Amino acid sequence: MIDLPSSVLITNFSYKNALAAVRSLGRAGVNVVAGGRDPRRRVAAVSKYCSAWKTYIPPSVSIERFIKNIKRIAVDEEIDIVMPIGVDTTVSLSFYKDALADYVHIPVPDYAVLEMAHDKLKSLEIARRVGVPVPETVTSDNGGIDYSGPFPVVVKARRGAAGTGTRYATSRGELRQALLEFQDKISNVILDFKSPMIQEYIPGEIRDVCVLFNRGEPRAAMAQRRIVTFPPGGGVGIVNETICDPELIENALRLLEEIRWHGVAQVEFKVDYEGIPRLMEVNSKFWGTLELSIASGVDFPRLLYEIAEHGDVESCFRYKKGLQMWWTSAHFPQLLFAFIRERGKIAAALRDSNKRRLTDLHLDDVKPHLLQFMECIGRLTRYKKMIEHPLSR
Repeated sequence: MIDLPSSVLITNFSYKNALAAVRSLGRAGVNVVAGGRDPRRRVAAVSKYCSAWKTYIPPSVSIERFIKNIKRIAVDEEIDIVMPIGVDTTVSLSFYKDALADYVHIPVPDYAVLEMAHDKLKSLEIARRVGVPVPETVTSDNGGIDYSGPFPVVVKARRGAAGTGTRYATSRGELRQALLEFQDKISNVILDFKSPMIQEYIPGEIRDVCVLFNRGEPRAAMAQRRIVTFPPGGGVGIVNETICDPELIENALRLLEEIRWHGVAQVEFKVDYEGIPRLMEVNSKFWGTLELSIASGVDFPRLLYEIAEHGDVESCFRYKKGLQMWWTSAHFPQLLFAFIRERGKIAAALRDSNKRRLTDLHLDDVKPHLLQFMECIGRLTRYKKMIEHPLSR
């Protein structure tokens, strides 16, 4: 085994991808500390592969206080490397990376680079320039009153995660309401609601390319599709499958090579009526389905660790195809809804005998799943509302 002396802080300990990262590095012998906001939701921190956990003021409350907390944790716990998981911590740490350089190494892009991906409009413009297909998109600087295109549409904040920065509109009235909601929201380096994007709604399958770059050079990539999402019209993957799609991977790599990316990212595409995958956005962070990537043979947290620790890593572009991940623990209630609302897709996924099926349940490390299950049960009412929107049918 390679000598792995450094200690790593993993942020957003309530996230399932934080749990996947903790397990990946912990199994490799790395000393892992998990950080997050709410001790009651410290999913990754109760893993047997986590040596300690700390709380911090989240960027949503104060980015400056969050950075001070990270500095304190780094000093107190003798942290060498910080691996952010969520978009909030990734963007904040990129923005203040120079201020933390004397304390920890943060393997994320410089903010000038990250912002080209985090700003959805900029990433779409770059993609169009390098020949990557994109959806029709306009900005609503004038409140969207002059929009005369077809419906439905997706209304997106230029910067921000899907859960906080995306609305759907099936009529001019719904579009006006979505834009009014955005006007009341605060904008900063993480979220930008000032000039929302109005984008054609593409109802096809979501396909993702997950990548690792080292200073503009690709080091790893794999592709997957979202067989079942929650909500059904497009969202978090509840059943995901690795796929063979060299052209899709090539499009993602070409885009990020143009930006000169560094670290991990997920490039999200959606297949249009003509079967063409069009770029939706670049998620400049570890993706929610990280565990599937690791299971397929591309251990992104370990690879990123080696870049941070040793300066580079051997490339990894081979992975297992046709590998399915069923999120029976992190998304148990949503999977139940899918069996009701998406019976056809569920049945098709189960019929194919050539696929290897995994779940995210680890019986040798069960404590995190108990917290995941309790949290999911507490959100059943919210999940039900999410599947009642017309575009979720």
